[in-house]
Amino acid sequence: MKKISPATITKAQAAALEAVRSNPNYFNDAEILNVHSKNSNGWNTEYQALNGMEYRQLKKTLKYGYTTHVKVKRIVVTRGEGPSSECRIPHNATSWEDADKILKRMALTAPNLGYDKTDFVILFTNGDVYSGTYGLKREDRFSASLYGHVTDHCEFYGGICKRLPNHIKEDQYQSLVGENAVEYLLLLDNVIYPSANQEGLDPELIQSVLAKPNTRETKRYLGTLETNFTLQKVKNDFNNTMFYVYSNGSRHNSFKSHEALNRWMEKFGLTLGEEIRDYTYRINGAYRVTMIQDREGYLHLPQIAILMNGGMVRAYKDVTPDVTNIYVVTNYKEEFQFDYNKPSGQWYLRKFFWDK
Repeated sequence: MKKISPATITKAQAAALEAVRSNPNYFNDAEILNVHSKNSNGWNTEYQALNGMEYRQLKKTLKYGYTTHVKVKRIVVTRGEGPSSECRIPHNATSWEDADKILKRMALTAPNLGYDKTDFVILFTNGDVYSGTYGLKREDRFSASLYGHVTDHCEFYGGICKRLPNHIKEDQYQSLVGENAVEYLLLLDNVIYPSANQEGLDPELIQSVLAKPNTRETKRYLGTLETNFTLQKVKNDFNNTMFYVYSNGSRHNSFKSHEALNRWMEKFGLTLGEEIRDYTYRINGAYRVTMIQDREGYLHLPQIAILMNGGMVRAYKDVTPDVTNIYVVTNYKEEFQFDYNKPSGQWYLRKFFWDK
């Protein structure tokens, strides 16, 4: 008979669940499930860690127990820039160490100057998904660390950066750390650190951040702003014109036809600007892709369809005078049958957009 393992949940979810169970208003597990099924985001402040939890995960947790030891389930690394023979090929790993080995092999062909964008998607055993882009450099042959990259990013925006970049002063840093700091701290404490068997954060630190009053306007757009685009026309070895798009000096995209380039610019609200040197043009505009947990606050926006890993993914598009915002629901595994064995979803986000 197959043994069913306990469900993996975060420490915050475990604390919230035990608090619910001790509440006499929820007299058994069936009642907890019933309340959750009616509104999975309706738990009050004391139990808010249960908000957004999948029904099946909560059911398994109540039936078979739980563990808070979150581990890496799968990491998919997909090179987006570099030799064409190495790009858009997903490489699977089951640990941070395996992912580093993949990056070190890729770094053998990384540039001496600059870096190649390399996308990654991390699936944890509690169902959380973390995705981002790694700047692959030649020195990563010896020092690649995906865990270091992820923790540095989260610690920076969580307000606990151990060493600030030289160009950022302490007072500037505090202005960069906003009301989302607690989300990064919880991610570190509940998921990232445990997945590498590292000790979690001081609970008092998290509570102190939670207790801080929010005196600034909530930011709507949390994704990376893609801007400062330039377009370069180049003849390839077959005398065909290629269109290369650069963002802040790094290769961002490429197109084999003028029509494909125009479709991409139209969908992202971009326009072709003036020629700044021979065969090089400025692209006006900016866009931002933001991953969201719940689509309820975005249903008023026009819906678009994105081809991601061979399937359709629902997203929402908001065009403003300054930026085109694209909102994509993160929970591919449950809602969109996201296949992690196919090319990285983040790569597809940049490559394929069209109105439904």
